[in-house]
Amino acid sequence: MLFSLASNFLTLLMIKRLLALASVVLVALSPLSWGQSQLEETRQILQELVDSRQAIADEQALWLQRSQTLRDTIELLKLEIELLDKRIADTEAESTQADRDRIQLNGQIEELKDASAVVATVIRDFEQRMLVIVKAMPSHLKEKLETIVGRIPDRNTPPNRIRASLGERMLNIVSLLDQMEVFNNGIHVEAETRKIENQNISVQLLYIGLSRAYYVNKDQGIAGYGSVNIDAGWTWTPDPSLVDAVDKAIRVFKNEIPAEFVTLPSK
Repeated sequence: MLFSLASNFLTLLMIKRLLALASVVLVALSPLSWGQSQLEETRQILQELVDSRQAIADEQALWLQRSQTLRDTIELLKLEIELLDKRIADTEAESTQADRDRIQLNGQIEELKDASAVVATVIRDFEQRMLVIVKAMPSHLKEKLETIVGRIPDRNTPPNRIRASLGERMLNIVSLLDQMEVFNNGIHVEAETRKIENQNISVQLLYIGLSRAYYVNKDQGIAGYGSVNIDAGWTWTPDPSLVDAVDKAIRVFKNEIPAEFVTLPSK
């Protein structure tokens, strides 16, 4: 636009100079008006014409150069805009995918939290039940379980104050059950002092797993049997008629006498 205006202006100027030159030539045809001053003016006008044409050519060349520079700059800007648009689109796509991944992850976390809350409630119930069961175990078995029992949170401990993880707490429960299972699958003989008829009497206890137990002091003719209830613990019933049978069973178990079949009542 600017180049067009400049070109038109210079063209008009050139036409004006040509008209002036024509008028001078016409005057020059008259011998009376011809003089040195008119010749000089004519030369000046011709020189200005040449200069004007050169100026127009220079301006045209300059504007062509600037125009090409502008076109190149515009092309570079277009390319940069395209690159920026692509980066923006890629960033938005990545952001959208990240948002979807974050939403999905948050959903999974919430599901895990809900599942953990359910598991925590179940484990809490198991822990309290195990504490009751341990109290019903034979004394020497309870001593073996003390370390594990000490890791179980008290029923009054708030859930957010329990430091052990759910995995560790479940492992405690499994460990207790394993120890009880081992005891329940075997026969065990233990010595214990019991208060019988207001006297502290040493007896031997024969445990047939956790289902049945017998006690005896042959020298004093004391014997009896016991059964366990998880909530109430062991209940012992005196029965002097079992002295010989229980004593013999214990001696066979200890390899003090040859092995033989010994019948013990299951009542």
